[in-house]
Amino acid sequence: MLEPTNPAPPNNNSKNPATTQKLAQALKTVDNKELKSTGFWLNQFFMVISTIFGVYLAAQSGLEQALKFDNFSKMEDNYYLRTSLFDEVTDNVKSVSEYAALLAKSPPKSEMEYFKPTLEKYIWQTMQYSPTTLETPSELLTQIRRFYSRSEFLINAAVSRKTSAKHAASELKKIAEQLKTTTLPRLKNSAEQLKKELQQNDISVGSLKELTHAN
Repeated sequence: MLEPTNPAPPNNNSKNPATTQKLAQALKTVDNKELKSTGFWLNQFFMVISTIFGVYLAAQSGLEQALKFDNFSKMEDNYYLRTSLFDEVTDNVKSVSEYAALLAKSPPKSEMEYFKPTLEKYIWQTMQYSPTTLETPSELLTQIRRFYSRSEFLINAAVSRKTSAKHAASELKKIAEQLKTTTLPRLKNSAEQLKKELQQNDISVGSLKELTHAN
């Protein structure tokens, strides 16, 4: 007697070729989407970083240019200050020297009072309010200050007869000559050095002020 044969169970490992192809295509599509998405965000990230870096470089460059402009502007201001001070002190030295020559003749008090010089100090006093004053060599400012103080003391002492006219004349001549031969040449040279440094940076004196007024 023949035993009935059981049909073979279906092979679960076997897959429909069409189904397998669709699954592979789906996985491929997912991978491509993920890659495209990742590439997009990486691209955006680097674009942002590049923009930030570019802005930073531009800001640094702008700051550097602003600092240079400010520095050169101060140099130009100090040049004008020193040349103006030079002219003013030169006039005062001349006035003191001429008065010393008068005192050397022992003139009467009335003549000493009449020809008593008034030292001009407009620039000197204005310098108190200038931010560039302290950029002027301090030893030059000290020598000028002492010249003014000593000159006025000797002139007033001679007029009030607290010292002899000839003694005052000798002292005035001495301090005037000292300022004329030492301080004034150094003051003029320091101003010329500022002008030279500006020219080395292709800046002519006065151009920065014209640019500032134009803006």
